[in-house]
Amino acid sequence: MPQATALETEVDLLRARVSQLEAALAQGELRAVNVDSDRRRLTERVKELTTLYRESYLADQQHATPEDYFVELVALLPLGWQYAEDACARLLISGQIYATPNFQETAWQQSSIIVVQGKQVGTVTVGYLTLHPMADEGPFLTEERSLINEIARRVGRFIERRQTETSHRFLAAIVESSADAITSMTLDGIIQTWNRAAERIYGYTARELVGRSIALVMDDAHFQEMLHLLQRVRDGYQTELFETQRRHKDGRILEVAISLYPIHDDQERVVGAAAIARDISDRRFFEATMRENDERVRYTFEQAAVGLAHVSLDGRYLRVNQKLCTILGYTASELLSMSLHQLSHPDEAAFEDELMHAVRSGARATYNIETRSIRKDGAVVWVNRTVSLARDYANQPKYFIAVVEDISPRKAAEQARQDSEARYRELFENSPISLWEQDFSAVKQALDALHRQGVTDFRSYFVQHAEFVATALAQVKMLAFNRASLALYGARNRDELLAGLDRLVPAAGYPLFIEELVWIAEGRTTFTWEGVNQRLTGEHIHVRLHWSAAPGHEQTLDRVLVSIEEIEAPVALLASIGAPHP
Repeated sequence: MPQATALETEVDLLRARVSQLEAALAQGELRAVNVDSDRRRLTERVKELTTLYRESYLADQQHATPEDYFVELVALLPLGWQYAEDACARLLISGQIYATPNFQETAWQQSSIIVVQGKQVGTVTVGYLTLHPMADEGPFLTEERSLINEIARRVGRFIERRQTETSHRFLAAIVESSADAITSMTLDGIIQTWNRAAERIYGYTARELVGRSIALVMDDAHFQEMLHLLQRVRDGYQTELFETQRRHKDGRILEVAISLYPIHDDQERVVGAAAIARDISDRRFFEATMRENDERVRYTFEQAAVGLAHVSLDGRYLRVNQKLCTILGYTASELLSMSLHQLSHPDEAAFEDELMHAVRSGARATYNIETRSIRKDGAVVWVNRTVSLARDYANQPKYFIAVVEDISPRKAAEQARQDSEARYRELFENSPISLWEQDFSAVKQALDALHRQGVTDFRSYFVQHAEFVATALAQVKMLAFNRASLALYGARNRDELLAGLDRLVPAAGYPLFIEELVWIAEGRTTFTWEGVNQRLTGEHIHVRLHWSAAPGHEQTLDRVLVSIEEIEAPVALLASIGAPHP
């Protein structure tokens, strides 16, 4: 603090001089009038210098905030004026007010403008609360005018210095936090500064490179290129972004993009260059990858096993692959002159237009439709078409993407299956024999539970547990039956038969149902037996039943096919039930 030290020294000398004058006056060596005048002048000078010294001390506190400086300075100011006990002060800085607690607007004030970089940013005001004898400027001395002006200048310099320091800190923080390598060097390539990004990109620390040649991070050819560019910088040019190569500390070659800017001294002479370098190795790799991906996408588009197309928002083909040409029977050039609507089946074109509109408007993200298209030869081809919308970077609709699969073989197979099912259903319904589809899965699960419980003699178990047999009979679900079944059991409608199988098997038929349960427990999936059933009227009938698990349902028995025909009761059966026929 050289300025503050000098002020402190001058204050000490003035105080010593005042003491000398007081001592001389006490000894009668000087006239009182002259001594009082000199003493007052020196005392005011001491106040002035003390105020400036203390301001210098406050301004040099690096860790104090500007608010601390302003608050302490405004408290200090009244002490520099003649009538300190009656003085008040105020600082107005950019709309912010700092004032002594006793500050009031009075008729006895001095003010001075605070200027920062040529602009007025505030004022310093010192005033008295009461009237005092008139002096050089109202109640104020000429020295006090000089003091308040000097304080205003010092406040302006303090603000400028803090702004500069803040700018430097911000700049340093930006440089250090930048993702780009920011370095500076002399015009012959000697490195002066090296930020953290440079350390990360090149692998060298600042301690390793500052003061050494930039040639360490490049080969000879690129160093000669850099010297040429530095010569251009010396001539006043800046070099905009150019791409080149640098060498990492570990020997790897880096792809970088660099800009060079001149550095000027106070006389605007070019004394060095600032270099901003960005590692573009990843970008180069990404570009190469994108080219490879573009090729892959193009190949995939052209060689896909399904038809692919880009379709304009008004439905015209923009791009088609060979598979789509094959499906529709047109060449690529022919399709590119046509619209999707032209090739749609007349019965379905309007519906698909509505779907496309819904996707274009955002009401739907995509749609999938099985529809018919008209081939070039006039034949109808069934296709599964999935359509979505491609958007641009602004999320605006760009074109449709259509994936088209030829499903004519599947449609033909489905039609054949439907025809077969229709024939089966017709045969099922019109058969003169009672036909049923039943679900024995619950019965199967109950039998499996007995297995796990250790039951092995199922026939004896069922004879001893008639309740299990009754429950099993009730667990059989009726899935379907034909008209002959209604007639056989005397049912007026289907609901009467759906009520349960237990209504159709009387007690006399239990022994045969027990045998059926035994066969199922033993794992048999087909058998035939003859026994007693009853009509819904209660009349007993003798039937031959063929029971078979449907193919693919042998493990669960959730679909069992049963045929039943009424037979004449054997003579032996009239006397006893007899043994069933496996």
